[in-house]
Amino acid sequence: MSCNMAGEEDLFLEEKRYKHYCEEFIKHSQQIGDGWEWRTSKDLDDGYLSKTQFQVRNGNLPPDLKEKNNDNIEQTLFTHVEESLDDIQEAGVCATEEVIRYEYHVLYSSSYRVPVLYFRACFLDGRPLTLDEIWKSVHACYQARLLDGPWDTITQQEHPLLGQPFFVLHPCRTSAFMSSVLTSSRKHDRDTNYIILWLSTVGPVVGLNLPLSYAKLAPEQNTNAD
Repeated sequence: MSCNMAGEEDLFLEEKRYKHYCEEFIKHSQQIGDGWEWRTSKDLDDGYLSKTQFQVRNGNLPPDLKEKNNDNIEQTLFTHVEESLDDIQEAGVCATEEVIRYEYHVLYSSSYRVPVLYFRACFLDGRPLTLDEIWKSVHACYQARLLDGPWDTITQQEHPLLGQPFFVLHPCRTSAFMSSVLTSSRKHDRDTNYIILWLSTVGPVVGLNLPLSYAKLAPEQNTNAD
């Protein structure tokens, strides 16, 4: 592969290659059972990666429920929270434990030719988190980066396929930082999946972490995307 071709691939991700990387990603997710799935729009041919997970603010979520992608477990979560509240109230302490439902979507942007992370979050009673609450949930080590550059600034936009309000990490500098990440990976002779590299970089900003087994996943050489 020539340097020019490599540079072009680093700066932009073609849609066919994006879909192939997503297929590899979903295949591994099914093997380890961490809840990612590919969803399609009823009226369009476009699709997106999707994952739902639950987090407890100021408390601990049972490990077997953290990575589930099943809305039926919400009743189990209600029971877990109610039991915790009973224990706290008996001790005369103010309850602060809150379960939050996060929904993450990865879509392809034809304008920027890169993947984009959309997400939304709400409490179990259906009340959505505000932008201010989302910002407060971002770890302090990432807040300086968010303020320093617009590539990963959190904004609220309409979901391009669902037409519903979602938060989004702005993709305007994705191609620039991914070029650096991919170049570094090639210097160490590592085969990489673009989606895994990108999501492991931007996901932790909004509480989305990939299991370490994804880092060991080598993409198939024949992508049929050229």
